Amino acid sequence: MTAPLNYSHLPLKTLAAPLALGVLLSAPLAKASDDPPMMASMHAMDHGPMDHGGNHGAGMDAMNMGPPPPASLNWTTVAGAGQFMLGYTPTFMGMSGNYIGTSKLSDSEIATTIPSGQSHSMTMMGKTTTMPTMLRIVPDSMDVQMHMFNAMYGVTENLTIMAMTSYVVKSMSMTTFKGMMGSTVLGTSSGTTDGLGDSMVGVNYRVYHDAINSVVAGLNLTLPTGSATRQITMLSPMGSYMLMRAPYGMQTGSGSVSLVPSLAYSGHLGRWSWGLAYRGFYPMDYNSEGYRWGALSEFHGWGGYTLFPNITTTLHVVGSTQDHISGKDAQIYGLSQNANPLYYGGQKVRLLGGVEIGGGMWGYAKSSISVEAGGPIYQSLNGPQLGESWQVTVSGRVMF
Repeated sequence: MTAPLNYSHLPLKTLAAPLALGVLLSAPLAKASDDPPMMASMHAMDHGPMDHGGNHGAGMDAMNMGPPPPASLNWTTVAGAGQFMLGYTPTFMGMSGNYIGTSKLSDSEIATTIPSGQSHSMTMMGKTTTMPTMLRIVPDSMDVQMHMFNAMYGVTENLTIMAMTSYVVKSMSMTTFKGMMGSTVLGTSSGTTDGLGDSMVGVNYRVYHDAINSVVAGLNLTLPTGSATRQITMLSPMGSYMLMRAPYGMQTGSGSVSLVPSLAYSGHLGRWSWGLAYRGFYPMDYNSEGYRWGALSEFHGWGGYTLFPNITTTLHVVGSTQDHISGKDAQIYGLSQNANPLYYGGQKVRLLGGVEIGGGMWGYAKSSISVEAGGPIYQSLNGPQLGESWQVTVSGRVMF
């Protein structure tokens, strides 16, 4: 699914311009107050953001008057001393269309032109010839649900500890082509995997804050609580259905411990809010099946506008780059692109719009509900690989 990359940095350069503009605009605002630093707004989390607006919702703090971040960001905030937050964040994603780089390919193009790495022999007029076998099982679409449950506790005003786990459901449909060559479609099949996903534990520390600006650094570890050995049934080019280990992107977990550093800046002035953030996922070792996902880096920039108390709209740009998978699981094989660890990763830029509704609307200010939706505006994939089509995130949270 997502796992990453070719190191062409075009999309990151494309993203760098608006992010740089945000830094330039925020620089003078950092000096807007000569008063002693206040508890500034922290506008970024990813598994169920906290609201740090005076009347906006969960995570409210008397000294923190900024609006909340986009719904899909909850990993860059602090909870406030002695405060406890629970969050539930379901994310839904649709994938369709196969890409090599930025070029989209049809199923028949893949089945007739992309070698699988295997070969077969043909005998004609008494002469045997070895020929490369093309990819014969092509994914058409994939739907992903990730239900994330997270908790945060403010040890001090600046230090917060957090934990997150998830339940994952993945469904893929595939077209199988007949035999070892040609463009004749044999049929279709589908497979679903589900189960506990990987978990995460760590800390966030607010390194700077004033009445307008805030900077938070985070350090987390992912724990391999998900499975890397799920199975699905696929239709083979020979016409039989085979139960086999699901491809890498269909597994519910990575099987590895990853280091997850993050750094986020957020600010607000009047009805306006904005932020910049970075987060990386760095697998620390190969898993027990013999592989590890590629390193992933995410770059976020967002802006928000509070229409009136308890209602904030956001616009969020995300750029990501990820390496392909290293190593190989010997139990993942076959004539499908999903079985090749080199056909994972790439670069993407997503554009997402959202709205946050603060709990003041229903009488409990320390709660909120956010929705964010959008999709890719650029993707260059190590392929052939399924591309992303759309994404919707809903986030509910409550503070005690």
